[in-house]
Amino acid sequence: MERLIENHLIYKAMYHVDQPHMVARYNLALKAFGLPETKRKAFVVDAAGFSPEIAADLKDEHYLDPHGINQRFIILSPAQETLPVISPQLSSTTELMQAFYRQNAESLRLLTLKDVVFGEIEDQTFRVDNIEDLLSIRQVEFQLRTGGNLLEQAERLKALIDVFYTSDESWKDNELINEILTLSRQVGDVRYNNLTPRHTRFQLPSFWAGHFGGIYIFHEDEGLPVVIGNDESPEFARENAGIMRYIPHRDADAVLTFLQDSGRMGKLEVKWLKRSGLVKKRFEIFVGLQVAASDPRLDLRKVDTRKQRRWVQDHYDELAQNKDFVFLNKAQKALMNNAVHKLVKAPAAQRLMIMRADPRHRDAMLVNRLLSEYAPFDFLTRFFVNKPGFFEDYKAFSDNERDYAVSVINRALKPDPNAFWKRIFEQPEE
Repeated sequence: MERLIENHLIYKAMYHVDQPHMVARYNLALKAFGLPETKRKAFVVDAAGFSPEIAADLKDEHYLDPHGINQRFIILSPAQETLPVISPQLSSTTELMQAFYRQNAESLRLLTLKDVVFGEIEDQTFRVDNIEDLLSIRQVEFQLRTGGNLLEQAERLKALIDVFYTSDESWKDNELINEILTLSRQVGDVRYNNLTPRHTRFQLPSFWAGHFGGIYIFHEDEGLPVVIGNDESPEFARENAGIMRYIPHRDADAVLTFLQDSGRMGKLEVKWLKRSGLVKKRFEIFVGLQVAASDPRLDLRKVDTRKQRRWVQDHYDELAQNKDFVFLNKAQKALMNNAVHKLVKAPAAQRLMIMRADPRHRDAMLVNRLLSEYAPFDFLTRFFVNKPGFFEDYKAFSDNERDYAVSVINRALKPDPNAFWKRIFEQPEE
C-alpha cells in the first residue's frame, strides 16, 4: 500500500489525532469498548473513528465492527463528517454516519469541545447467521455515550428539569434544585444549548453487505426485497423464497431487467457514452493490464496511446480470444459510427459494462457499485465506487500494475478531483 499512501490515494482524507487530550479521549472510548488503550501519540481516523494504525497494533481490522453488523464509532471532531468509512461491512455505514453528523451538527460541535462521543449503530441484530438477519434491518438507532459523561449529565439535567416543571412540590425540594444547579454549571442550560443529539434513528437504505460472499439488498416500495449475490446453490434461493427475490450475480439478463424495470437504470445512453469517454477509458485500462501481464518489468507509465495501439496490433490474434476486448473494441467503433443499435443486441453482461445508474435514483451509488463488478478490470471506476474492493484487487497486482493503476487514478483526479465522477456518474444525457 506504500504507493497509495505516498500518492495520497489511501488514508489522505483522514482526521489527524495528534494532541494529547484527543488521544486521551480516544483511549476513553477504546476502554469503554473493552479494547486496549493505544500508546501511540499520533494516528489518523475515518468518519467512524477507525484508525488503520491502531488496527495494525491490535491485529484486528474490525476492532470497531467485530461482528460486521453493529458498527461502533468514535467521534472526536465534527471534521470527521466529510470523511469516508474505510472498511465497512455494510455499504450504508458511510451514508448513515454522514446523516448523523449532518442532522446533529450543533450538538456534536458542543459535545466534542469537551468530550468524546462514541457508541454503536444498533439494529437489534447481534450476529448474521442467515439472510433474514440482514433483510430484517430497516431502521437503525445511534446509541450514544461520552467519555467524560457530558452527554449523560445533559440527559440527567433534562430529566430533572422535567420533574421540576411537572411537580407542584419541586420548588421545596432543595436536593433537586441543588443538583439542577450543579449540573447546569457543568453542561449549561440544556433547554437552549442543543447539547443532546435529537436525531438518532434512521431508515436503512438499500445496501451491500460483505456477508454470504457479498450481496446487494435492494428494498422495494412494494413486494419482497431483491437480493443480488454470488451464491449459486439452488438451496439458498429456495430456502429463502418467502422473504426475498433472489437473483444470482451471474444471471446478467435478470440483473439488467431488474435494474431497468425498477427505474434504477435506463437504457443505453448514447450521448452520455460519447461525452463521458467511459468506453475509451475502459478499453485503455483493459489493454494496459494486458501489456503489464505480458512484461512484468515494463514501466506502463511510459506506454502512451500510440505504443499501446502498436502493442494491440502485434498481439491482436491473442486479444481477439477475449470477449471483453472484442466487445469494448466493437463498442468504440459503434460509437464512432453512430451504430449503437449493434450494442443493444450484445449479451446482457457486456451491456452492463457500459451502463450506469440513473443519477436521480436514491440507490444510484449502490447500483454503480454493482455495475462495476461486470467490468472488474476497471480499477479506476472501482476506486471511485467501491474503494474496499479496489484495495483488495490492488493487493494482487504486480509492481508494474500498481504503478500503472496509481498513474491512471492520479490523472483522473487532476486537476479537479470531482471532474471524473461528474462526467461518468452525474451528467444528464440531454
